[in-house]
Amino acid sequence: MLKATIFGTFSLSNGTVVLREEDIRANKLVQLLVYIISNRDKALTGKRLSELFWSGNSKNPENALKNLIYRLRSVLRALGPEEYICTQPGGYQWNPEIPVETDYEEFERLSMEIGKQPDGPAKKELCRKVIDSYRDGVSARLTYGTWLQSQIIKYQATYLKTAKLLCDIYEKEEAWGELEKLCQEVAGHEPLDEDIQCFLVKSLQMQQKFDQALYQYESVKKQFYENLGIEMPEKLQKVFQNVATDGKIQLNSIASIQDEAQEKERPRGVFFCDYQIFRQIYRLEMRRIGRLGISEYILLLTVRRVGTFWNGAIADTGLREGASILEQVIKETLRIGDVAARNGPTQYVVLLSACSYEAGLLVTKRIRKNFLRRIKNRKIELKYELEELSFPWKEREEREAMGK
Repeated sequence: MLKATIFGTFSLSNGTVVLREEDIRANKLVQLLVYIISNRDKALTGKRLSELFWSGNSKNPENALKNLIYRLRSVLRALGPEEYICTQPGGYQWNPEIPVETDYEEFERLSMEIGKQPDGPAKKELCRKVIDSYRDGVSARLTYGTWLQSQIIKYQATYLKTAKLLCDIYEKEEAWGELEKLCQEVAGHEPLDEDIQCFLVKSLQMQQKFDQALYQYESVKKQFYENLGIEMPEKLQKVFQNVATDGKIQLNSIASIQDEAQEKERPRGVFFCDYQIFRQIYRLEMRRIGRLGISEYILLLTVRRVGTFWNGAIADTGLREGASILEQVIKETLRIGDVAARNGPTQYVVLLSACSYEAGLLVTKRIRKNFLRRIKNRKIELKYELEELSFPWKEREEREAMGK
């Protein structure tokens, strides 16, 4: 009886000798072996295998397949002299006389068993087994095989569904430490799943780990911006608000408020903040300049590919690097009274305080010059928009007055 694993890393063992993916080296050999094992109950035609593993990338796919099968048989000799892959008329098949147990089939079997079990210790134990058997997901060497993509997605969904079921169980048991540990583990695979993050935050809240919950908030918020280009989901924001309310500290004097709120170091350069905070500062500035009768300007900076016009394109590695460079340039260029925030993966917004339009243009050109100097030969550019802060309620009041 051989045992095969695809979760974590690929391996094939006879109980004495273990053949690991690093022993096989070539990714295509690993993928072909797994495909043959996963379809071991039937013969596979040479045509089908050629289509799957070459798909027009070889001038002679039949010869390439024969060569790969030969190399695979040579690798399998490490397990013994048996003929593991048999030649069939027009194709190949795993030797039906050599049984194989696989971790993915055991994963599927255990997953099916969960639905048959009533609530209780046995169900919880099954959930734990499914989660443990998933390890780090399907071996990276197999993820390039298009034929396995649908199964990989299915395994991911099963893993996540089982994890959430176990989270529910821990929550009902008020096993907050176990819930935190599980969520941290699952978040390593699925960092942007809001249900898992909600469970994690609640577990931290119930253990009064408020500082840790705040750190988690900042980390998750950053991941949503950088990976998806969106704000944190409302459901998750509400959970964090509950934590903030539950964990707040009562301040009893003006001195304690000042000590808590003030910056500990001498402030230097632009005030960089979260976009939600930026919105509140923007509203405050609108009220202030409306009262004082002065003007201020808002600057929008967008990193994009040269020659493109769609700012909503998915940010690739180059654009993200460009955005990081832009952030550093903003911090080094702007003044102490200005406010800046990130508004998506490749976009920043800046509030230029006590600044005329001409001065705003000079600041913008200085940012652009420093940015282009830093990015060197990268094929990205900086688009900018500079507008005066407007008062929509004034325009509405004027229209209403004219209508009268």
